[in-house]
Amino acid sequence: MSSEHDKCPIAIVVPQQIAMNASTGGVGPLPIITTLFADPLNVVSTTIDTSNMKKTINLLHFSSIINLPLGISVTFNFEILRSLNDGAAVKIGSTYTFSTLVDVLESEAFSFQLPDIGVSPGNYTYSVQLSTNSIIDITPGATIINATLSVIAANI
Repeated sequence: MSSEHDKCPIAIVVPQQIAMNASTGGVGPLPIITTLFADPLNVVSTTIDTSNMKKTINLLHFSSIINLPLGISVTFNFEILRSLNDGAAVKIGSTYTFSTLVDVLESEAFSFQLPDIGVSPGNYTYSVQLSTNSIIDITPGATIINATLSVIAANI
C-alpha cells in the first residue's frame, strides 16, 4: 500500500533573484594628451551572469582614486560599455567627467553609479573606459588607481 507522499515528489524551482560581481583595475601613469587619442583606454571591466534570471535592473557602481602630479590640468571623460555574450560593445548611460587644475600634489576620489534597467537574461561584460576626448595638459603622470566596478543585478 502506498501513501500520497510516495506517489510524486514535488520539486520547487526558485528562480535566482540577485547576482553580483566586482573587479578592480586602473590605468597610468598617463602621458600629456592634448589631442584626441585613437582608442579609449580601458580602466576596469567586470562580468555578470543573469542567464537564470528574468529581466533585471543592473546597478553599476564605479569608484577610483585619481593621483595627480603638481601643475597638471586634466579632464577625464568616463564612458560605460556593455556587451552581451562577448558580442559588440555598446555605450550606455551618460559620460561622467572629472576635471581639475592641480596646484599641489594630490589624490582625489571619483565615483558614479548607473542603473541599467530592463536588461534581458544573459552573460554581460561592463567596462569603464576613458573616452578619446579626455585631456591631460601641462604635466604627465596622472594615474587612476584602485578603480573598482561592481554590478548588482536584481529581478524586476
